[in-house]
Amino acid sequence: MLDKCMNNYISNLNWFNGQITRDGALLLIETPRKEQDFSLTNQNWTITLIKDSTVNKIELKNVSITPTEADIFSDGTILLVQGRCSTDGDTLEQNACRYDATGQLKDSFLLGDGISQVQIDEMDTIWVSYFDEGIFGAFENMEPIGAKGLVAYSKNGQKVWEANDYDIADCYAMNVVSSKEVNFYYYDSYKLVQLKDYIETASYMVEGEDPVDQFIFDQEDLLVQVDSYNMKRYKKSNQTITSSAIVTLIDEKGKRISGPIFMRVKLLYAFGKDRLYKKEY
Repeated sequence: MLDKCMNNYISNLNWFNGQITRDGALLLIETPRKEQDFSLTNQNWTITLIKDSTVNKIELKNVSITPTEADIFSDGTILLVQGRCSTDGDTLEQNACRYDATGQLKDSFLLGDGISQVQIDEMDTIWVSYFDEGIFGAFENMEPIGAKGLVAYSKNGQKVWEANDYDIADCYAMNVVSSKEVNFYYYDSYKLVQLKDYIETASYMVEGEDPVDQFIFDQEDLLVQVDSYNMKRYKKSNQTITSSAIVTLIDEKGKRISGPIFMRVKLLYAFGKDRLYKKEY
């Protein structure tokens, strides 16, 4: 059963994407538009931060990118990232913007095309995973920035580390617990790797070919989101992780929770019909 986090969270905006931040808040990317047109620029967005009983909304106006990912730095500034890059023919246009809490643009830089997920740790390192087009390249005569599949950047977008020791064709999911622990799952080896201080400390072969969008560890097990609203439990044995059961989230009345799911570190948020639920594993 999930704990009730907030009663009756209602927004007149449309949810676009979201994730859990390093300090356990739920961050939502919201917009007044019902449908998104990635060809449009200078749109207005709202970043909503929900933690315990507090809701903080930050209005961002005339944003030059369509943010598919967002996270927050330790100083409260917000990183918006557009997963795909546009090009003027010779160079890729910047697809990352940093805003302060008043909605003022502070910086912009390039994080590359084909971005799958973005998470920031407590040292303000930006961890970026890439899908196949970001790894192998979608533009002729341009070396893909995300060729290694998983890259760490400084706060201003300078590359500080990349996954040179892995033949990543698609980094399906990651869980940045802290600057000391980063977990990622990739194809085509179907492996889940744990890094401590950028060094591999564990590697598991994941049996089965279920899609993995998000994951967290639950003691000795692995909880995996396999699609927008469904989860599975995987058992860990030696260096292998095997699917064992479908997980059904239920509310305080014993009814199934079937809304969007968010997972990171050891936290899980889920939207019910009219409530937001939270559980720490």
